[in-house]
Amino acid sequence: MKYFNAFTYLSLISTLLLFSSCEEDGEGVNDVQAELEVQMAEDIPADPNVTRNPDGSTPPPRFTFFNLTDGEIVDRADSASTRWDIALAGTTILVNGGTSGPGQGTAQVVNGTFEDLSEAPETGYASDQGSELAIPAGSGNGWYTYTGGSNPPQAILTIPGRIIVLQTADGNYAKMEILSYYEGNPDTSTEEFANFQTRPAGRHLTFQYVVQTNGSRNF
Repeated sequence: MKYFNAFTYLSLISTLLLFSSCEEDGEGVNDVQAELEVQMAEDIPADPNVTRNPDGSTPPPRFTFFNLTDGEIVDRADSASTRWDIALAGTTILVNGGTSGPGQGTAQVVNGTFEDLSEAPETGYASDQGSELAIPAGSGNGWYTYTGGSNPPQAILTIPGRIIVLQTADGNYAKMEILSYYEGNPDTSTEEFANFQTRPAGRHLTFQYVVQTNGSRNF
């Protein structure tokens, strides 16, 4: 009986020491954080059917509203709500904040790689303010370049290493990388893409993203 009690005592001490060691190493039960899942949004329409007015002018854009947390397109009837996080039309991306919506949306574009960006910047964010957008528009200013007369001609190409970091309508942090402007995420280096007759339709965005829902800036 004495042997049993001593063995039990030693086992208890070993367990307590192991648990204490885990806590000191930052590996306690409460410190473990599940790895965030990378989401993929494919061929999200960004006003794909835009046509010019009879007088040659371009009509106002028809934005597609998207909820990053749910991974779903939001009905345009809810455009004045906080149900959406980003809105897409052509190369323009709005965030749900400032003059674009009632949410807490802000954003900035940073240089780096999507996989290596493990923490959202603490500062540097902006909200949409009229024509001054948090995610800059224009070739080379944000996430894309326009090739003009270069090869492939008149194409919208993503800029490698440009990552969009944003706050959702609810104020959570997210990172996002636009992978393609064209339907089916085609290889833009091919002759098929360079040919206007065989080039896939534009205004269909594919992007990967991660949303941190616990309120921290960690990815």
